[in-house]
Amino acid sequence: MKKFLSVIASGAITVSVMALPGAAAAGTPVPVAAAGRNVDDHAHAEGMAPHSHGPSASAAQRCRRADEFAPEPGLGDRVCALGNGQFKVRTAHGDMVTHIDAPLAKDKGVRDAVDPSATTTLAARSHHCASDSYRIQLVYLIPAGAPDASATMVPLIRQHFIQSNAMVSNRAAEYGGDLSLRVACDASGQPAVRVLRSSHNNSDIGAIDQEIARQGQRTTGQDNVVYWGDGGCGGGVAYGSGDTRPGVENAVNNAPGIAVVYGRCPFTYMLHEQGHSMGAVLPNTPNSSGAGHCNDDSDVMCYKDGGPHSGNYRSNVCPSPNGNLDYYWDCNVNDYFHPNPQAGSFLARNWNLARCSNRMVYRPNCGVALRTAGVGRLRS
Repeated sequence: MKKFLSVIASGAITVSVMALPGAAAAGTPVPVAAAGRNVDDHAHAEGMAPHSHGPSASAAQRCRRADEFAPEPGLGDRVCALGNGQFKVRTAHGDMVTHIDAPLAKDKGVRDAVDPSATTTLAARSHHCASDSYRIQLVYLIPAGAPDASATMVPLIRQHFIQSNAMVSNRAAEYGGDLSLRVACDASGQPAVRVLRSSHNNSDIGAIDQEIARQGQRTTGQDNVVYWGDGGCGGGVAYGSGDTRPGVENAVNNAPGIAVVYGRCPFTYMLHEQGHSMGAVLPNTPNSSGAGHCNDDSDVMCYKDGGPHSGNYRSNVCPSPNGNLDYYWDCNVNDYFHPNPQAGSFLARNWNLARCSNRMVYRPNCGVALRTAGVGRLRS
């Protein structure tokens, strides 16, 4: 069912993007891959035509020269094919790597609607209203010339965040954690949704990120979650990081984050994209696909994405009671989220979204939030 989708003239394609961290970042960066759940079809069937390279060119040798970059629909004006379905995109904030897959048919074009019962879901801990810039900022961005649908989109976006927080907070509570997501709130304490009108109709993530910056929302540490337009579900896209360092110095903590959901998708699209913004899924995690996702389903962050380890994908690792492949948040709590990991385990030694060092989460037992400098996640 997943995300990472940019809409192009020839149809819908899924796109995920991650930054290539600088030398100060530990670990080997890998792409935060696309999130379509169709495990057999690829974006090439959707009209994507990757640039070709000679058979002798290895991935390490590709995409170093300016003449290797050319426009690619849905990705940008400076794009180079790395091979294995991956692309390098040059943006104003550094080089990003993308991976493309087709969207899941059942979600494509879906128009999710407000469900009053969903907004009253009881979580182990409700969202935390953060007054500093280390928080999630919800945005409804109206394409230039498009109608303003904020009357329906604002409550829907708010509902999606409340549902996302409920899933994360309840998962933490199952394993002894008191945790919630940090978000910008309005005067009533509800998640705030900024309504902005874009100066253009370009749905590429880089163009949206630049528009958000132009309107003063690209600030240190803030993760912007942007809903583009109000059409049927077109998926989503996000920048992420392959930084494995467990502490507050991790690259995801300080540079502005950007995650985009195209249209009215189910709430798990928001959570999936925000998961990437927070640093999931690491390349060396026990069940990594090698392309930014995990192989243990049913899980919001897992699916067979075509990565180098995706042959290990299994859909029945955590059986879903209703058949929904987005039923769990880290189904075995061993790949990207555990509030109290066992000493010596992967999540005790590496970046863990439930850590106190993740500035997008609130844990009252963590004490004063750390404020040391970190690495800009969007720079290469």
